Parts: sequence; structure tokens; C-alpha cells
Amino acid sequence: MLLLVVGLITLFIYQEFHWTFLWVVWVALSIPMLYRLIPNRRIAVGARKHFACSYEPINSAGDARPTHKGAVYCALSWFVITSTALFILHSLNILTAQTVLIFALVYAVIDLIFVLFFCPFRALFMRNHCCTTCRIHNWDFFMKCAPLILFPNVFSISLVILAVAVVLSWEISLCRNPHYFTRETNRNLHCAACKDKLCHLQIRK
Repeated sequence: MLLLVVGLITLFIYQEFHWTFLWVVWVALSIPMLYRLIPNRRIAVGARKHFACSYEPINSAGDARPTHKGAVYCALSWFVITSTALFILHSLNILTAQTVLIFALVYAVIDLIFVLFFCPFRALFMRNHCCTTCRIHNWDFFMKCAPLILFPNVFSISLVILAVAVVLSWEISLCRNPHYFTRETNRNLHCAACKDKLCHLQIRK
């Protein structure tokens, strides 16, 4: 994330990017997405709760299921905001590959702000306990990378394909195993089991 912030500042200052920097950004985005496609413990449990290895059943729990209504509202609000912003950039004749990359990096910074300080998706639509229990936790990379497809090349297409794969993996698991996704049915989503450093930082605040 720090790399993306530095990259965003660099783009604003120099108003250009080179292929070397572009592929550094590609690596910074693609590796975390690959982690979310392969069961592992290197990422927070909220991002890997769709895997069986992150599920610890609570025998006394009822048949709790994540709600989809809030997720639909989140998707619609993201689409409206993103489309409006891109339309404005197009109207101003500044919609270029560079500005779209900046746009994606801005979303990466906003994502971190949502995690550390205040998430409007959570407050307005999802009403989830924390990021670990968020119904749309693994939508974040798709939200960041989707605008890149406006300027198709190896860089943008590969990132979008990975982002779509992450979302599909998440949603398929949710349909098949909804009990993985709620605190009522998965003990690993309780605060006592949480090892997410960003989550603990937010709690201390």
C-alpha cells in the first residue's frame, strides 16, 4: 500500500510514468490478488474466509447467512460514483491512461482510509461488525482495477482478469458455503481470533 501511495505522489508531481514504474505497480497489485486466490495465512482472515482452511464451526450457531441487499447497494453506488468521475474526466478531455492509473491509485488510498478511519459502505449499507466480517471484503481490487480496462493493454487486462477471478472465487464460495462468512457460524471471525494489525490499530484509535 505504501508503494501505491508513493507512486500516486510521483505521478502527480512528474505527470508521467515509465514502463518500469508501471510494472512495479502491476506487481504491487497482482501479488495480493494471487494471495486471495490461493489458501494461505499471509493475509488477514477477512480476505481468506472464503477458504475452508479459515473456517472453524460453531456447533451451537443457527443457519445465519450474509445478506445481499447491502452488497447490491454498494455495487450500485461504486458504479455511479466511478462512472460519473470518469465521465467528468472525459468531458474535460483529460481521460488518459495516466489519469485512469492515478484514479486506480486514488482508490487504493481511499480503501486504506476506509479500513483505518471510516467506511461509508459499512456505515450506510453493510452494517457489518468490522472489515473481517464484511460481505464485500474481496471486492476491493475489482473496484480499483476495473477502470483500467478503458485503456486495454497487457498491464490493464491482466489486472482486471485477476480482479474478476478474485471476485468470482469469493462469490462462488459465498453461494456454496455461506457459513464461512458470518460470526454466528465461523469462530475465526470473532475478535478473540483476530490477528489483523490494521483492525487492532483501529480499535486502539
